[in-house]
Amino acid sequence: MPLPLYGLLIPLELIGMLCLGATFSMGVVLWAADRFAPQDRPLGKMRVRDAVLIGLAQVFALVPGVSRSGSTMTAGRALKFDRQSAAMFSFLMSMPITAAAAVLKAPTLFTADDLTPLILGIVTSALSGWLAIAVLLRYVSRHSFGVFALYRILLGGFVLALVATRG
Repeated sequence: MPLPLYGLLIPLELIGMLCLGATFSMGVVLWAADRFAPQDRPLGKMRVRDAVLIGLAQVFALVPGVSRSGSTMTAGRALKFDRQSAAMFSFLMSMPITAAAAVLKAPTLFTADDLTPLILGIVTSALSGWLAIAVLLRYVSRHSFGVFALYRILLGGFVLALVATRG
């Protein structure tokens, strides 16, 4: 649902509570999926059904407080994929929408006389994105998603405390 419709159909206080609840609960769901789902499926064992289910998990990112990558990695882990495969597929799933956005915006970007800042921005973005993904894939190959789940839970608790004290 487009953001302006949220404002028209749902009171602002309810949107805030939805965001808070989603932030906290996605931390718990990620932790549970990572903790209790076996890690016995590499990416090469993915079936069409798995890809569709993980793709449907992206819909939860329309809820404020839920990230696309978090929802798809959680779904991948719930489907018993190992952490690295769940993360890799989540990143692969972002490529079509990123490419579509680039194609959609390209005509407006190439109207400048000096394309140097644009080219530097694209190269810098590509390199930093590649580095971030490489570091994350290396991390999850050796560690659980626990630190990410804990971050979500603590963030939810912090926001709840902030809301409670500001009344």
